[in-house]
Amino acid sequence: MYNFVICEDNITTGIMIQKIISEYAGEKKLDYSIKLLSENFDEAIEFAEANTGHVNVFLIDIILNEGNRTGLTLAKQIRKVDVMAYFIIITSHPELSLKVFRYKIKALDCIFKQEEDLEKRIRECLDTIVSESVRIDSLKVRNQITLRSTSGIHTVNLSDILYFETRPGCRFIYCILIDHTCIEFRYSMKDLIKELDSRFFQCHRSYIINTKHIKKFCINRQTYSVIMADSKICDVSRPRWKELMSHVRL
Repeated sequence: MYNFVICEDNITTGIMIQKIISEYAGEKKLDYSIKLLSENFDEAIEFAEANTGHVNVFLIDIILNEGNRTGLTLAKQIRKVDVMAYFIIITSHPELSLKVFRYKIKALDCIFKQEEDLEKRIRECLDTIVSESVRIDSLKVRNQITLRSTSGIHTVNLSDILYFETRPGCRFIYCILIDHTCIEFRYSMKDLIKELDSRFFQCHRSYIINTKHIKKFCINRQTYSVIMADSKICDVSRPRWKELMSHVRL
């Protein structure tokens, strides 16, 4: 979901920006909403607080007729709430553009209202936002795995997995998460390891471990094991011990 919040006390300019965004979003077939604020700019902060997790884009005028507040101080307050927010600064005062850098809000652009290519500059910013959000979504997918259990379908972040294990006399694989959730599903360990990234290592026919969650390595009379973050002891076969040591040093 793309949320566009326009903070502009000149309602004519605000409506013009709203039209540019609506046309762009329609062309790109985006799932979006637009909110135009011409006063009470605290609503922008409240909106950011209520909509974390979405792609939030704030188009803010540097000069806002609201006491001592500027568009830049407003953006800084929003940044504290939504660290992933995008900012496009729009102003009639080119002499103020350098102030954008001082506030460290990571604005995409500072655009002058009088520019002939205003619409083009806004569209270029929107292109950047859409492109980045698609890449971020792709990274999230690559860092997840979907497990089909008897109770339903679970999409799990790989970083949340402690280990997978099989148990004697059972055809299921058990996925143990850092919050102690256990998901049981039917699969083969041979095929499962192919779907995991480099942080995972099959240390034993019964275990695939997330090496980032190893708490301790243990050797006791030629038997090898690791203790995981939940204190589970996972066996390591003797032939794989040296390979595991090399793996975790990478």
